[in-house]
Amino acid sequence: MIIKRRDLLATGGSLLAGAFFGVFAPARSAKAHEYEVGKLKVEHPWLRAPADGQKDATFYAFIHNDGDTPDKLIGVKVEKFEKAVIHGDPKHLDLETPVVLPPKTKTTLAPGSIYVALIGAKKHLEVGWGLEMTLVFEKAGEVVIDAAIDAPDALHAHDAEAMERWEKAHNKDTSGPKDAGHDHHGHEHHHDMDKH
Repeated sequence: MIIKRRDLLATGGSLLAGAFFGVFAPARSAKAHEYEVGKLKVEHPWLRAPADGQKDATFYAFIHNDGDTPDKLIGVKVEKFEKAVIHGDPKHLDLETPVVLPPKTKTTLAPGSIYVALIGAKKHLEVGWGLEMTLVFEKAGEVVIDAAIDAPDALHAHDAEAMERWEKAHNKDTSGPKDAGHDHHGHEHHHDMDKH
């Protein structure tokens, strides 16, 4: 399921967004951008969309383990891709390994560090929308999240500059009848809202 979350947040406010996402996300979702399961909290999940002509993406997030025991991210389920591969060892990013989540620690999945590779997109992903995914933890279990789909060269979640570059490059390519109903102006409002 792909959700146009950003435009909803920009136009409807967080209250409306919370009501809307109650339909798509379980009650474990504390608020937009944060999801809780057991003693774990997933914050600002996002992904770099595949570059033009590519089918692979990369997923990132902050994962807080507020518990007294370690846990691990051992799996990712995402219907829109053929498979997800976890690269959780910062010293060996080429290996498929779980993400270890030490107790009382925030673990960061980010460009240049540990990440989840999403392989073989089955459908086009629209930058600026959201992608439903399920994260599987060894002890805490599963949690459904909505990850923001950012530009292929984004350096962090809600990278406004990367989004503007992407929109500028693609407005030329997507102009014409098929774009008539799409409102690009809504994106500018969420850049201001999502800057942290």
